[in-house]
Amino acid sequence: MKNSIKSWLALSVCFFVLICSIIVFIQGNKDPSISRHQAVFTDVGFDTSITFQANCSSSDFDHYTSILKDTYIHYDHLFDQYDSYDEIHNVYTLNHFAYSNWIKVDPELTELIRFSMAINEKAPQFDISQGNLLSLWHDHREQGMIENEKGKSGSLPSDNSIEEAMKHSGNDKIQIKENEIHFTDPDLKIDLGAIAKGYATQKVKEKLEENGCKEGFINAGGNVVLIGNKDTWNIGIQDPDSSDSLLSLKTTNPIAIVTSGDYQRYYTVGDKRYAHIIDPTTGYPPEYHRSVTIFCEDSTLADGLSTALFCMSLEQGKSFLEQNYPDVGAVWIDEKKVSSKTPDIQTKNYDIYVTDNYKDKISLH
Repeated sequence: MKNSIKSWLALSVCFFVLICSIIVFIQGNKDPSISRHQAVFTDVGFDTSITFQANCSSSDFDHYTSILKDTYIHYDHLFDQYDSYDEIHNVYTLNHFAYSNWIKVDPELTELIRFSMAINEKAPQFDISQGNLLSLWHDHREQGMIENEKGKSGSLPSDNSIEEAMKHSGNDKIQIKENEIHFTDPDLKIDLGAIAKGYATQKVKEKLEENGCKEGFINAGGNVVLIGNKDTWNIGIQDPDSSDSLLSLKTTNPIAIVTSGDYQRYYTVGDKRYAHIIDPTTGYPPEYHRSVTIFCEDSTLADGLSTALFCMSLEQGKSFLEQNYPDVGAVWIDEKKVSSKTPDIQTKNYDIYVTDNYKDKISLH
């Protein structure tokens, strides 16, 4: 009996030591330096704040933030239409000198211009050659916002000025030969504002991944990219009338999420709100939706499509995606009863529509 007790005690001790050894082994292999880090940047361009979060060591996060800042600043300069920089030929250079000369530019600027022109061939509602039209509205919007702050009404561009601005546009007026660009219209101006931030954010994500970033996200003023696979990414989609989330997206894939809405940089004329997004087919801000959110693998495409679909009716937008980008998902948030279609989600203030491929991923927040 005593031998049995001794044997049982010996086995118990051995089992206890084994369990302790496993625990020590597991704890020893868990890197205590890995934790969640987050930073917000307001000095890297694109006229927005940029939030970056990653699970990594402190030293790696410092390295990643350095990459992020340098990359955003580079693309902010490259796609800038308002200022020139000694080290590069950018959009400003093209808009001022590409009629008189063939301008050699960075291959990435050529890449984005080609990509944008390809979207325009499918969706005329997205048109980077309408720089004059966008500049016209930009000036009225900036002055209108100042007047609105004083309790006064802004003003609209005249019909004649809109018609004149729209004359000087079109892909056919942009010539590309390898990485040299020439405009055939002396008054043509390009504007990459509707897609440049998406392109830059995609490139930042790729550089971070190349340098070892395994899990995190970037939020560049509504342009969100996810880094790495998780059991569940839970992403909020903003209520157009508040800073709160109205909807939640749940996904395991590291996708891009981009929203275009009428609540961003708008001004009012009388009692009417005018969004910063301009429909190049009409010359005026569209009035179809409060917001459109795009989900896809590439932030550049998501940025371009969110602008294009904001300028289309719900029926046009759904048909466009089905025909051209069937893997892309979208959510439309509309005022009540704007469309005759039965909404997928309803709230007190909104009718919400979701593409079929994302209906099981979207819910009220």
